[in-house]
Amino acid sequence: MAMVSVEILWALRLFMIYMVIQSIASCEPDILLRNGKVTELSSWLLGDSIKFECNPGFSLQGKTWHLGNGNMMKRYCATGCNDIEKQANGTILTATDGLKAEIECDDEFVLSGNSFTYCNGTKWIIKLGTCQLANSVGDHSCDFEREDMCGWRASKAIPQPWKRISAAADFLKEKCLQQDHTFQSDVEGHFIRLQSQVHASRTYHFISPIYPRNLTVGHSLWFQFELFMFGSEVRNLTISVKPSSMAVEDMWNSFRNICTKLTVSGDQGPNWKSQSISIDEMESDFQVVFTVVDPSSLHGDIGIDDVKFIKSETNEPHS
Repeated sequence: MAMVSVEILWALRLFMIYMVIQSIASCEPDILLRNGKVTELSSWLLGDSIKFECNPGFSLQGKTWHLGNGNMMKRYCATGCNDIEKQANGTILTATDGLKAEIECDDEFVLSGNSFTYCNGTKWIIKLGTCQLANSVGDHSCDFEREDMCGWRASKAIPQPWKRISAAADFLKEKCLQQDHTFQSDVEGHFIRLQSQVHASRTYHFISPIYPRNLTVGHSLWFQFELFMFGSEVRNLTISVKPSSMAVEDMWNSFRNICTKLTVSGDQGPNWKSQSISIDEMESDFQVVFTVVDPSSLHGDIGIDDVKFIKSETNEPHS
């Protein structure tokens, strides 16, 4: 009996050590509800659960309960406001109770920014996005505010860890991703996140639109991006450049050494950091690819934001 007690004691000590180590570089939802309260509960039947309640005079926007460990959408406590300002190239839809407003863009336009807002009794608390022309190229930069992600896309996979995250709609992570890089706001901004998952055991690519070859002619070209990599088990992120005619699977399986421009490994700290790669003159149109292999961890995030090209007459990028 004494031997069993000692074994149990050591098992408990090892478990506590493990939990401390994991918490040093783990990402937990930072759950707040303005004009309301949040109650966290735990039971052997339902597991961890969270209840959202608003103060008197406010109505909860979203479900009262969140059960389990799945993705958690933000809730808001709302009360009525005056009419919201109209937007060009789109229609504002206001709920009959005056608590919520949404924007829908006209044909041939795409939303950039937030699709919804709520009223807190005095003002609309989230800035609505604007409707921009679809398929507009511009300078090939992207802050991922546009719903079409400027033509960037994730390779097909289930589960799909590459996701566009909204500061207004998604609970961000305590100790980790608190804000996007562009706006650094709790209710404005979007970015791309690869969230580590237990069952994500494949190779996952995030692929740019096709860029024209002439971008690389006559000067040094740099591709710059903002990177967030934090967590106790974050693995390698590889950045590659490939001809647009080459399938991404062929690039990775057969031409990885030729196409790889940069590999960033492990925990880089809980802040956004600028990274850049040089792109030599290409013989054809091309694409940039972010790749992560086997992100099977619950303790880490990778974020990407504000991608752009920089032309330079030297061998160093200049913003």
